[in-house]
Amino acid sequence: MTQEKYETKFPVTFEGEVSNGWTNGVKNWHIRNATPGLFTLDLEHIANDLVELHNDPGNEESVESMYYGKVCAHKCKSCFNEERGVYSKEIYDLDKKAVLDDEGNAKLNRLMTLEDTVNVVDQAIEIAAEEGHDFKSVKFLGPGELLMNPQLFDIIDAYKARGVQLNIFTKGALLGSDELAQKYQGMNAKELTDRLASCDNVGLLMSFQSFDGERQNDLVTSKDENGETVGLQGYSQIREQTLENMFGSELYKNGMTNRVCMINAPIVPENVDESFYIYKFFIERGTPIVMTPSMVSGKGCGQYERQKEIMTMEDWHEKLVGLYAKIYAFNVEKGIQTDEQIKEEGVASYVGAEPCNQASTGLYIRGNGIVQSCPGRFDSETVYANVQETSLKDIWMNSSNKQRGIDDPQNLINNKCPAKDENGSTVKFEGCGFPQDFYDRVMKKYSDLMGGSENE
Repeated sequence: MTQEKYETKFPVTFEGEVSNGWTNGVKNWHIRNATPGLFTLDLEHIANDLVELHNDPGNEESVESMYYGKVCAHKCKSCFNEERGVYSKEIYDLDKKAVLDDEGNAKLNRLMTLEDTVNVVDQAIEIAAEEGHDFKSVKFLGPGELLMNPQLFDIIDAYKARGVQLNIFTKGALLGSDELAQKYQGMNAKELTDRLASCDNVGLLMSFQSFDGERQNDLVTSKDENGETVGLQGYSQIREQTLENMFGSELYKNGMTNRVCMINAPIVPENVDESFYIYKFFIERGTPIVMTPSMVSGKGCGQYERQKEIMTMEDWHEKLVGLYAKIYAFNVEKGIQTDEQIKEEGVASYVGAEPCNQASTGLYIRGNGIVQSCPGRFDSETVYANVQETSLKDIWMNSSNKQRGIDDPQNLINNKCPAKDENGSTVKFEGCGFPQDFYDRVMKKYSDLMGGSENE
């Protein structure tokens, strides 16, 4: 389906400015009015039956070996989630070397069950209570698709019982394919969409990287050693039905939502030129949207090797600066933000949306207990400890994330992107990160646009 066909099929909600009070943000992703403290977690859930197989030393299967097909239906080229040191059978250090026990044998990389991960959430709730505030939310970031997990509604119920919002990252294929929905959840796609919509503590963070079906399909698949395509075939057509099911569900009220957020990530050379129009399309249809370049983790680390064959680093940064500035000018035009607000909050790494403060108000818990600053980077600077060995409270109290919110209150509003900002880091990002002058360049370009240029 082309951009024009999308625009015809899905009616506009906001012809002019957005409705008073509507914001470009999904419920409890950005922590509003945050004080120094733990408000949120990014967290992984892996089905208990797969964890049991993985944790059995007498079984050769691992989540790494079962990832495609059992954990995820896709094979995205830039998947930040696929870290061998998280899902392999044995423990690997950050240099990707096996960790040995006293007898010289590789140590088993134990993964956490649902009960283990819920215990981590309970620890977070206790920490927040001691700090004098509520624990707000959890984002599911993987591995793979939570909608494929047979414990999906047990997980949702566990968060509901604790008063915690659960926002689920998904490509949404099960919400558009009756075959997949029936296979994994025993109902058709519309029934699954409607059931999720009835869970008022659930938000969906839904991928959308291109209007062009061929381009979109290419971004969520890979080639194997024989040159064969690996990953769900015909995804873009399935996604059309997913959008239709979501727009027609209780996730939306009067053509607006704060329970669905579209994710255009990573922005890559293949889709950067259409990214503004993707942003505009969903804003006009009452749907929050965020977008950002690749992560410095998982397969995202190899993104530069792919994109440098398409354009130079200088051209890439210039494209990003132009995109970000154009979106902020559009936000003012649509009444999403004021010029004063943009200057006070600063440029967000997730352009145009409520700024990220995850790296000042939360932590990222991996399936094997590794605790990271956030999903954006996986290295010695951003991996703190393992919650299976150290209490969450001790990890939080000694983390850079907690200190970041204390050192500068602005970080509690917008901490930009500590994972990807090259300024002050000892890590060479090889093209994945934001250059040191990125935010200043965006603000200057935005100011130039506001000086008289019209938005398209």
